[in-house]
Amino acid sequence: MDRSLGMMSIRVNIHDLAVGGEGVGRLDDGRIVFVAGAAINDELQIDLTEEKSRYARGSIVEIISAGKGRREPSCQHVVRGCGGCDWQHLTDEAQVEAKISAVESSLIKLGSIAAPDVGYVVGPQTSHYRTTLRVAVENGRPAYRRSGSNELVQIDDCFVAHPLMEDLLAEGSFGTATEVTIRVGSRTGDRLVMGEPNVDGFRLPDDVTVIGKNKARKNRNAYIMEEAAGIKWKISARSFFQSSPEGAEMLAALAGEWLTLHDVGEQVLVDLYAGVGLFSGTVGDWFEKVTAVESSPSAVQDAANNLGSHVAVHKMQVEKWTPELADVVIADPPRAGLRIEGVEQIRKTQAPHVMLISCDAGALGRDASLMTAAGYELDQVDILDMFPQTSHVEVVSGWVRNS
Repeated sequence: MDRSLGMMSIRVNIHDLAVGGEGVGRLDDGRIVFVAGAAINDELQIDLTEEKSRYARGSIVEIISAGKGRREPSCQHVVRGCGGCDWQHLTDEAQVEAKISAVESSLIKLGSIAAPDVGYVVGPQTSHYRTTLRVAVENGRPAYRRSGSNELVQIDDCFVAHPLMEDLLAEGSFGTATEVTIRVGSRTGDRLVMGEPNVDGFRLPDDVTVIGKNKARKNRNAYIMEEAAGIKWKISARSFFQSSPEGAEMLAALAGEWLTLHDVGEQVLVDLYAGVGLFSGTVGDWFEKVTAVESSPSAVQDAANNLGSHVAVHKMQVEKWTPELADVVIADPPRAGLRIEGVEQIRKTQAPHVMLISCDAGALGRDASLMTAAGYELDQVDILDMFPQTSHVEVVSGWVRNS
């Protein structure tokens, strides 16, 4: 139950950054307080916006003294309150340190793993890198939500959006939609906008494929093509793909390096949560047989188009798939992670080598505990920084089954 919130501001020092990106301080009564937009060693005056028995949340009223990791955001919309890039106020060095710390802390506290050696791989670029963008719509114009709020901040450009989106953000009209997904092929020039729930009243350039979410499932023409790792990928409006083709290539390269290092064999690869087939189509070419498991109908259709005949694509949830023996499992689950059901499926494959791609540090920690209990040992862990200016992480971890 929320306590009644007083209007008096409170002074607090920020000593850490939480996995979700907020600053962490402590109130006089011992409770933790989370503050969006904070940096380590900030001395802040805050207003409490939410109070629980064990923690509280606050908003910055004044920065009394700034921590050395703080800088002025590059984007005018962040200054106006946009919550899309929650770490633009941190220096590049502070962002790197915070991501490594979050992953280390999660593996130690949630995974019960001794302090690991977390590697860091610089992503493709720090701005204008995102080829997929999901934004809210207000009066026909794109907007982001304020941090921790449903209030909207209209935008006409975006610091992390690919240049092919510039005119759509600046001049596009998105009618009566409540949200839109903008997707571009940075190496093909393809552009697609999906409106939710529909595209009534949209005004966009003629080269843009426009589809309502209510019709995207049945429309096989609602897709873009993208090039990555020497392959031309079909990516439908409702399918997942990495934040950039360069990021996809780096993920595939990290997988290839680790598998080569361990001489994993060439018989059977299982690709769980396979999406449109990134790993099946790249390192999967090394194997005689590849089994790809994916529940999204559009992604399964894309994978069938993208992959070779040696790949068997199964349209089902990973939990319902009947496990088969494998040399290697690669798993790229959604933000919630593998959870116990996914780890149990991996265990049943008896794969000596497992590569896990985690997009949430907390989920990685929880999955690490489950993987250890299932008989696997953490061999390598690397952060691939595919989401600069944000607290989001992409972590590639390699696991070896205990003999």
